[in-house]
Amino acid sequence: MSSLARMDPKDISDRLRQSGRTQAELARYLRLDPSSLTKTIKGARTLKADELLKINAFFEGAADANVEALSHRRAAAPRRIPVYGYGHAGAPEAVAFNSNQIVDWIDPPPLWNGVGDLIAVRVLGDSMEPRLFAGELVVAQVGLPPARERDCVVELNDGGALVKTYRGQKDGKVLLEQWNPQEEIKLEGASVRALHAVIWRR
Repeated sequence: MSSLARMDPKDISDRLRQSGRTQAELARYLRLDPSSLTKTIKGARTLKADELLKINAFFEGAADANVEALSHRRAAAPRRIPVYGYGHAGAPEAVAFNSNQIVDWIDPPPLWNGVGDLIAVRVLGDSMEPRLFAGELVVAQVGLPPARERDCVVELNDGGALVKTYRGQKDGKVLLEQWNPQEEIKLEGASVRALHAVIWRR
């Protein structure tokens, strides 16, 4: 079985054949349009970090004769969370946000209810001080929209991610705030792949 951190999108077809499951089943599991999954397998679309985690869970479930029993066992043992913290060349203080850039795995935060997928990002640089400091770890829920004036992980289309304070969206732009120096940042909406709300920090 392919390693999660090194999975080649073309490996998905082989894993589907080995598991006896269909591409349509996987698309439904990922909540993707079937054509988007086809593009991913052909290499025309980049896999997101959270999709890699879900794909791994999909095939792990197929390998077990009793998927329901497997999910009960997982509920008893908290899922580990991937940590991203390598610098990304795309922008200052951006973190590399690809599956092969995971620097560590941590346990979920206390009192987490186990719903959804989590990611952790180690803050780079001092642009968020004194709100967040370099080296501090933030945990975000994948795909959870951030509230205004709350921190979020901004996943960029170039494979990087930023930790900023969310200010809203206007005229096709995503409005963010950094704290040192304090200023508003405007990103073109087309450059942003997803926003993930920060739910915990340490």
